[in-house]
Amino acid sequence: MRISVVGNINIDLNAVIGDSVNSEENRIKKLGLSSGGSAANTAIMLSRLGRKVFLQGAVGDDLFGEYLIERCSRERVETGYVKVLTGGTGLCFAVIGGQGQRHLYTYRGVNEKYETVAGGFDFYHFAGISTGQLSMILNSLNIERFSYNPGGIVTFERPHEVSKLAESAEVLFLNETEWAFISPFLNRMNTVVVTMGVAGSRIEKGPAVKAFPVEAVDTTGAGDAFNAGFLHAYLSGKQGDECLKVGNLLGAIVTMQVGAVPEFDYGYILEKSELYKVEL
Repeated sequence: MRISVVGNINIDLNAVIGDSVNSEENRIKKLGLSSGGSAANTAIMLSRLGRKVFLQGAVGDDLFGEYLIERCSRERVETGYVKVLTGGTGLCFAVIGGQGQRHLYTYRGVNEKYETVAGGFDFYHFAGISTGQLSMILNSLNIERFSYNPGGIVTFERPHEVSKLAESAEVLFLNETEWAFISPFLNRMNTVVVTMGVAGSRIEKGPAVKAFPVEAVDTTGAGDAFNAGFLHAYLSGKQGDECLKVGNLLGAIVTMQVGAVPEFDYGYILEKSELYKVEL
């Protein structure tokens, strides 16, 4: 199966901070630079699960853009459809607290300029893409199967547009806050998958699965990893609860290290799947 992931490709700047009694200033304990963006994160995790993945999106004509294309290629993600556009590569500044919770500040850069998507894939996953971009893509291509992860900013800024697009999606990915906000706008739904943080995940009007007990260091990218795990199982024909388990597993693995795409391979995923009795 040929899968295309379409959307944000960012550089992530991760700042780990400690607790402080000073509400205005704090010290950064650790600072790191890594690949990011919900589309790139999801594509990398799908590739680590053995899927043939084609990433579509845009990076800027700068060193960050060069690095991101090289990084995704090293992960065996096909980057031939990634456009290099004049301007700055998207950036996300993540401030990570002592319990692994984070605050994200994003600069979309040339992600906002990307408009043309190649057809001919068996399944599409749209992640972090604006409603205008997605509307244009769906109007120009005959895409029969796709999943949609609008992300928090887009969901809260454009609920009517997001809900209209979501009604055409085979699978819609949201967290609890996003679901509570947008559900009144939805007239029709297919499969709605809701992530619940430390409580696990559920399919709306379907099964729920508890999260695996791990010590979270950084939750950045956990949702993208969950989506990749869920889609991998879903596209393999597994039942809903099994899809949730694989999603929870990938999300848990990512939270145990700093960064949206920490270093681990399929062997490590397999090891953890055996530990938690999850069938990949």
